[in-house]
Formats: sequence, C-alpha cells, structure tokens
Amino acid sequence: PSHQINMKVPTPTVIICPGNGCSNIRQSNWYGIIYEKLIEKNIPCICKDFPDPLHARRDRWVPFMRSVAEESSPGDPSNVILVGHSSGAQAALRYTELYPVHGVVLVSATYSDLGDAHERMSGYYPQGDTNPYLFQDMLTNCKRECWYQFHSDDDPFIPLYEAEKIRDGLGLSSTYNMLSGRSHFFDYFDELETVIDVLISDD
Repeated sequence: PSHQINMKVPTPTVIICPGNGCSNIRQSNWYGIIYEKLIEKNIPCICKDFPDPLHARRDRWVPFMRSVAEESSPGDPSNVILVGHSSGAQAALRYTELYPVHGVVLVSATYSDLGDAHERMSGYYPQGDTNPYLFQDMLTNCKRECWYQFHSDDDPFIPLYEAEKIRDGLGLSSTYNMLSGRSHFFDYFDELETVIDVLISDD
C-alpha cells in the first residue's frame, strides 16, 4: 500500500503587473478591485506600486517582479501567476523568458512598440532582428494551457493584429479571448477572475 503523504501545494500568489503611468496601483484601472476579490477568497495577491511607473523600463520591472516573486513565495518563486496589463503584459512576457511561473494572464498586450519612441525606450520590443521574443523559452517556463490573453477589437492604442501576433507566437487558441467593445480594458471585467480561478484550481 502506498503511504503517500499529501503535501498540499500552496495556492499560487497572483502578482498584478500594471500599465505604465500608474503611480497608485490600487486606485488605478481594475487592479485594486481584482486584488480585493482575490484576497476575499483567500487567494494571495500582490498589488503594489512598481518602480519607474512612467517609463516602465524592462531593466527595472523584470528584476522588481523577480524580487516580488521571491518574497511572496520564498519556497518556490515559480508558484506565481502574473496578471499583466498593457506595459505589465510586456513585462510578464519578458519575465517568463527567464523564470518559470504557474500561469500568465496577458491583458492588452502588444507585439511591437507601434513606432512610439517612448515605448521603444522601455526595452520590451523587438527592433528588426534584435531583441526578439523568445516564445519557446516562455512556453518552457509556463505551459501553453496556462497562458491566457485578452484583447478588444476597439482598443484605441493596440490594434488587434498586434495581439494576434503574440497569440500566434505562443500558439494560443482556446485561451485567447477577443472580447468586443472593451477598449484598452481600463474597467474591471469578470472574465479575469474566472481565468484566475481556473489557473488556481489547475495544479
């Protein structure tokens, strides 16, 4: 007979990675709302201000996210779910090139800097053949079925084809969600809580 000790894996910690320009993350967009909803359900969630909020530079954000993962899940920093919105989605992509995670939710992600010099300076975007996305590394660090992506057909900043290039790079199908009429997802949306619940129950 097997005497298997049932070691319960701790619930993954959800880390909210905001868009740029948010100096008070809890008061911005839907970040504080999803934080409260998760905490109410005893799902650990980190929703704190990121450094360099205006420029959201990769060389500041990715190491910061790593330190948050190590602090919040010291036994296993990979036991985290990154929820990234806008610049935070770019940071989540680049983080996952380097480090394993339990799951990723991308909201309003873009493939290119869309010709915006300020965005280009952040360091997330491919430039010609340099700085490519390492999609294979991302999938090694987070299995494909644990990637979720949300985009809207009326995003005023990021055309749908940009999101679809990320979708195709990761090879997503059923976990890619095009929700019509949601703009740049400034407002809270129930579908976000639903996919986090799915990721939490899948361990």
